[in-house]
Amino acid sequence: MKSILLIDDDADEISILNEAVAMTGTDSTCNWAKGAEMAFRYLSGNLPDLILLDYNMPGHDGLMCLEELKKNNALSHIPVVMYSTYIDYGLRQEAIDRGAFQCIQKTTSVGDLIKELKLLFLRF
Repeated sequence: MKSILLIDDDADEISILNEAVAMTGTDSTCNWAKGAEMAFRYLSGNLPDLILLDYNMPGHDGLMCLEELKKNNALSHIPVVMYSTYIDYGLRQEAIDRGAFQCIQKTTSVGDLIKELKLLFLRF
């Protein structure tokens, strides 16, 4: 069973992600942390197989959180996917340069998210 941690300030996103993951047919569980501080508390006792990280969060934005994740020896091996409403070329390059595994743009279609997740699950 794969475990996924979603770091996002929007509680609605975990419902959408849970629905999409269930529809991929993979054996995965999803957990949610509302922002970087909660994420690091969660990660002190849990090591997920994958982290989906929103860019637009108050306080620590996604790139700052990504940088902290990659500096932490206990967490740096976990693939981090930037997962945000708008990801332009500059943000994509900066995220990859800082250690992101991939970038996925949030979509209004659960079907599109399912396709993205299936492709992602093939890679980890």
